[in-house]
Amino acid sequence: MQELVDIVNEHNEVVKVVPRPEMRAHRLPHRASYIVCVNPEGRFLFEIRTLCKDYAPGLLDACIGGVVQAGEDPKVSARRELEEEVGLDAARLQFHDLGTMRIDYPKDNPRSFLFGYLFLAVGDGITVRQASEVSGIMYLSLEEMRRLTPCFTTDSVTAFDEILKRARERGLL
Repeated sequence: MQELVDIVNEHNEVVKVVPRPEMRAHRLPHRASYIVCVNPEGRFLFEIRTLCKDYAPGLLDACIGGVVQAGEDPKVSARRELEEEVGLDAARLQFHDLGTMRIDYPKDNPRSFLFGYLFLAVGDGITVRQASEVSGIMYLSLEEMRRLTPCFTTDSVTAFDEILKRARERGLL
């Protein structure tokens, strides 16, 4: 079965549903979930993307997450992605919904954007990576991550920074 994706307008309203390859090929605006995972020692979980990904193969991801499927609740999407990609159960973590933000891609295509649903997951657990999506995982301090920023996907760093900002404002970090 081909994955279907909701295409949204500038008000985050669904305007049509298309297969994921069409969304990627035409850089259509869509929704995605972004989860920052931090362990009790204050180290953040980052992913190394596989080389077969349809977006940014081989780069690092500052957030766990992915495209929200057509008709899927973004919170359900985030929990699903957390389980699928790194084997973490959101029910066993402190899982916080931090709202939505628009992420633009002005360098690639001035009309290309997405709406990111932002989450923070705090806790510890045994991770099991999804081999088809994730080549590896690592826990880094914020300082270590910043040194590697050029190696991360732009959207994940944008979401990561906003999640940290909102989490700090709410006293979660």
